[in-house]
Amino acid sequence: MAIQLETNRIILREFMLHDLEEFHTLETNEAVLKYLTNYPKRTLNESKEILCQVIEQYRNFKTGRLAIIDKATQGFIGWCGIKFNNHKRHVYENFYDLGYRIHPNYWGNGFATEASIACLNYGLNDLEISNVSAIVNTQNTQSLKVISKVGFNYKESFLEHNTEKHWYEVTRK
Repeated sequence: MAIQLETNRIILREFMLHDLEEFHTLETNEAVLKYLTNYPKRTLNESKEILCQVIEQYRNFKTGRLAIIDKATQGFIGWCGIKFNNHKRHVYENFYDLGYRIHPNYWGNGFATEASIACLNYGLNDLEISNVSAIVNTQNTQSLKVISKVGFNYKESFLEHNTEKHWYEVTRK
């Protein structure tokens, strides 16, 4: 069964290969990538490989990054979701993290917060994931606000690619 979450204003649904163009446009937008470190400019083919990995997460973990669709316009807003990470990040490995990317045309409208709350509810309550992390560049003040609003707690700071990051966690009650 496909993952689909819904709020008053948005639908979060599984990505499909026909979303590649919009996915690639978001993944190569300079403003969106501003606070990501060690993030190479991707070709369309590389974005397709990443999108295929995103789609594989649904099968393997019943979760992953989901396309955010504006209910009013059916427009692509960005993505949000809980992903399983099996690679080492700081001192952690084999963890779930919440992430999102919103197209600049939609910034400042609360979509990141709304989507994050829906994804966390799904992950913590429906999937019964016990702990979800979030990693935020300390210069990204807007994401720091979102992470705080949706209930994450600061755990520690660390350096990654010479950039200070904060590690946050939220635990299922």
